[in-house]
Amino acid sequence: MALEEETEALIAAEATALALESVPTDVIEAAVDCIIDALAVSIGASADETVGLAARVADAPGLCTRLNGGALVAPRTAAFVNGIAAHVLDFDDWLPSAGLHPTAPLLPAVLAQAEASGHSSSLHGGRLLTAYIAGFEVQARLGASVAPGHYQAGFHPTSSIGIFGAATGVAHLLGLEAGEIQHAWGLAATQAAGLRAAFGTMGKSVQVGRAAEAGLLSAQLSAAGITAPNAAFFGPRGFAATHGQEASANLARVPFAEKWYLREVLIKRHASCFGTHAAIDALLALRDDVDLGAVREVELVVPEILRTVCAISSVTTPLEGKFSLAFTAALALVRGSCQVSDFTAGSVLDPLLKSVADRVRITFDTTLQPQQTMVRVLLTDGTAQHHSADSLVLPTRHERRAIVRCKLHDLAGPLIGAERCGALLAAIEQLPTGGAVSDVTSLLRTN
Repeated sequence: MALEEETEALIAAEATALALESVPTDVIEAAVDCIIDALAVSIGASADETVGLAARVADAPGLCTRLNGGALVAPRTAAFVNGIAAHVLDFDDWLPSAGLHPTAPLLPAVLAQAEASGHSSSLHGGRLLTAYIAGFEVQARLGASVAPGHYQAGFHPTSSIGIFGAATGVAHLLGLEAGEIQHAWGLAATQAAGLRAAFGTMGKSVQVGRAAEAGLLSAQLSAAGITAPNAAFFGPRGFAATHGQEASANLARVPFAEKWYLREVLIKRHASCFGTHAAIDALLALRDDVDLGAVREVELVVPEILRTVCAISSVTTPLEGKFSLAFTAALALVRGSCQVSDFTAGSVLDPLLKSVADRVRITFDTTLQPQQTMVRVLLTDGTAQHHSADSLVLPTRHERRAIVRCKLHDLAGPLIGAERCGALLAAIEQLPTGGAVSDVTSLLRTN
């Protein structure tokens, strides 16, 4: 067996053999928190234009729950539209070592398969969690193996790598053997796509929805007996080789038990590109000591990579605002907030926000780490306020759990009601210990 095929066989065997009993408690807690976070932002995206347009085009009746609105739709529709909803607010979780948002392409596919079987009422939540964790850890390893070159080449790993996580999670639920998972990856590799060129547009979340849908389809096709290459990711003329960079297969070969990437997941506090978060944090720390009327200039010293990520200078839409260091800096100083409600058409036209954004000067520094930022606020009297931040600092387990529960109540509560929101939280928390998948999905439906 060639080394490339052996590597993929080892990872597939890890995914196939994974049992919840072998997963440490803190890793299970992280998985539960990621699911809470993803459902919060998905429900919060109910009124988003991109989600509505996609649902109008793609909706087909079925057994699966569309998270934004609760309609029952076909499995691939659910994966597609829910994948868009999980990512469109740019408020979903982030895994720096793999360079991707892990849950947005993964959870919608796994949930769709759980409901598609028609047995979600009896499907133990532990099975869903195990499939989710298997998909998470696989896509983390594949993402880390091609990072950062894959991203620097212009690809969007949340989509192009996320499809492999989605395929893995669904394959685990379907009970596929290791070889069948490799076939699912081979099928996924032929469909993997996603470009950074879509950042700041509706296309960014659409390609994540497609990753969820295509990952689901890839696993289902493999289950039906369709074959594909066994080394489509690392092999000659495979995914890594054809996507412009060398891959480190050694990172992918690390057993789950030796490194749980779920321990490294970051939960967003701000509803914008993660590259803007350090600047937002630094400016929020300075805000109480700065007279807004006396601000002459705001200088942001940021990593060079952000030049092509979130440096949109002239913002014309709320989506562009999420990828603008200048606009998010203005929000931080003027409103002290960069939440979902801050990114609106009205905000983009706000003369005060525009005035402050026009005073932002950005310097790109090759010596800074990817999520570090230094801020200097120069005042009209010649004095300056300085602060720096690093958004890669992991929250504690208690902080993470508090953040996601707050997000669920803030984003979902106004739409489904506080009582139903509390019941949803309880149902998700009970998944590891005996709750059924239907206990969660039934609370997301309109009927």
